[in-house]
Amino acid sequence: MLEIAICDDDKYELEQLNTMIAKYCNEKNIKIFTSIYEKGEELLHSTKKFHIIFLDIQMDQMDGIEVAKVIRSKDKNVKIIYVTNFSNYQTDAFSVRAFGYVTKPFTYETICKQLDDAIEYTKMEKNKITFTFDTNLGIKTLNLEDIYYFESCDHKIEIVAKDRTYKINDSINNIFNSFKPYGFSMPHKSFVINLLYISSIKGYDVTLTSGDLIPISQKRAVEFKAEFHSFLKNNFNMLIKR
Repeated sequence: MLEIAICDDDKYELEQLNTMIAKYCNEKNIKIFTSIYEKGEELLHSTKKFHIIFLDIQMDQMDGIEVAKVIRSKDKNVKIIYVTNFSNYQTDAFSVRAFGYVTKPFTYETICKQLDDAIEYTKMEKNKITFTFDTNLGIKTLNLEDIYYFESCDHKIEIVAKDRTYKINDSINNIFNSFKPYGFSMPHKSFVINLLYISSIKGYDVTLTSGDLIPISQKRAVEFKAEFHSFLKNNFNMLIKR
């Protein structure tokens, strides 16, 4: 059973999206329960745990970006798919790890593609990519998505992960070559970061969702920002591209 929420202050588009989702799930023989909300505050007051949320950005009172920030503080895994009239919110959407981004007017084919990707990614999450390291705390296996960044420090590599920081013997170039195919980039000669966790880029600084501030060297600035924008463009439908 899939729990899906739709939040949009436009009643017509709310019902249109609800009808499309119901048609898709009927064709795919997928059992669903759909909850609809006309205000972001109503969605936030719900006690249900959703698998997928279709969320309008421009709403009265509390907009979709602010609603998503609250949702993300409580649920790191729900797939948030933005449905909006404008295409200039993609950077804001990425900061709250939006799974998808659909511009209005949307088509049935577009919604089907979003649902296909969300359901497929949910299946993939059950088989997360892991790496095993010989660390200062012994042999440690980490999920790829649990790593914020690597830092070269005092001839060691520090792995800054969600649970704690580990140290390994390796070079930052080896780390970069190993992890670049998985959505990591090198903004500075001492750092390799997980693009998935970029919250913002301002000037020569990258802020991660963990709160860490990572420098961007002038030498690498153009290439790094190009890599990030490419990642941003290609990964709204998959949080990290395998």
